[in-house]
Amino acid sequence: MRIILLLVCGAALISSACRRSQPVPAKVESRVDKRLPVTDVHITDPEHSGRLLRGFSDGAPGWKWSAQEFAVSLDSPEDAQGNYLSLEFGLPAELLEQTKQVRISARVNGTALGTKQYDQTGRQAFGHPIPPALLQKSPLEISFTLDKIGKWPDGRAIGLNVVRVAILPVEEKVTSQEMHTRMAREGYGKMLAERNKQIPVTRQRELMRLFHDIPVWRNTWFHNVQIEKNPLDLWMMQQLIYEIQPDFLVETGTWRGGSALYWAHTLNGMGLENSRVITVDIQDATKTAAAHPLWKKYVTFLRGSSTDARIVAQIAALVKDRKVIVALDSDHSMKHVLEELHAYAPMVPSKSYLVVEDSHIDGVPTQPDAGPGPLAAIQKFLAEDGGKQFEQDFTREVFLMTFNPGGWLRRK
Repeated sequence: MRIILLLVCGAALISSACRRSQPVPAKVESRVDKRLPVTDVHITDPEHSGRLLRGFSDGAPGWKWSAQEFAVSLDSPEDAQGNYLSLEFGLPAELLEQTKQVRISARVNGTALGTKQYDQTGRQAFGHPIPPALLQKSPLEISFTLDKIGKWPDGRAIGLNVVRVAILPVEEKVTSQEMHTRMAREGYGKMLAERNKQIPVTRQRELMRLFHDIPVWRNTWFHNVQIEKNPLDLWMMQQLIYEIQPDFLVETGTWRGGSALYWAHTLNGMGLENSRVITVDIQDATKTAAAHPLWKKYVTFLRGSSTDARIVAQIAALVKDRKVIVALDSDHSMKHVLEELHAYAPMVPSKSYLVVEDSHIDGVPTQPDAGPGPLAAIQKFLAEDGGKQFEQDFTREVFLMTFNPGGWLRRK
């Protein structure tokens, strides 16, 4: 009798009688071309090791030391118009103690692109527009040169702590970038005031920058799978899952799958046997996570862009009329996050949450040179008609040091 009942429910997926007990298929075909260009290299990711051409040596989880000159290989983006080169790095205090300031020059296939000067320690970003003519040849050799390097007592060079090199789409005109960045920071200032904490705003910002710069989040593991998330936000997410008891948790930006595995563990611990995690990424680096029994039971991985219309349609069909939590953690540029907000907001039912991650980047800001990012997208989305159905839930920032300030969006 049980077998017959399961067959009936499987055949009547859209019926309300069987809807809540029907699990998501174990595998859903992405239907997206897997030969996507590699335009974004995380320096310590084994998947990208072949892209490091020269000038790197072992560092710590999340970054590698650079030589005075270092280079990576990237593919040309599909659209050569409107792109900029991004370098994310840490500037060691030991280097600036000796050099006082450092100038970084970038080249694309040997052609000079631009130079910037830095005199502050900590996490930094280099960004410069790339003329379309420089993107005609693929792959590209992207190289950087420091005008000065330091020396350790044993003679070894002190360079940068390189995290990431990428070719990213330019959001809008520079004037608009500056406007959106300013709006994001002003919006974050208002949000801080609303917290009504017994601590000065300047002190709050200082604490959040410090918490970001101490790379706890880059050294967080779950069941031997790395998660690059704030542990306090992971804790708040499990609280959301407990309160909402979702049928689906949709995540954009899978990386190694650590967070998807964490969501699966939370669902399993609550006995939500028929709930599922759907996670999307343009690359598949989930080998370790995918071998875990909880992944096999709860997680569906889709390979492709989170804003691809076919991917969005697949997910929308699966989660229709269900309780859904959405977490956005892929490309953090304002344009991409706004596209995700438009695509995934309709999937979130009343009283549930759409969580926009890493709004600290342009909110606090922890990466001042990164330009408009997630918080700018949130501000713009909330001003739109569709965004007016959501409200920022500042009670989810009770731990203060969230990476998602202003990004815990609750549908009214």
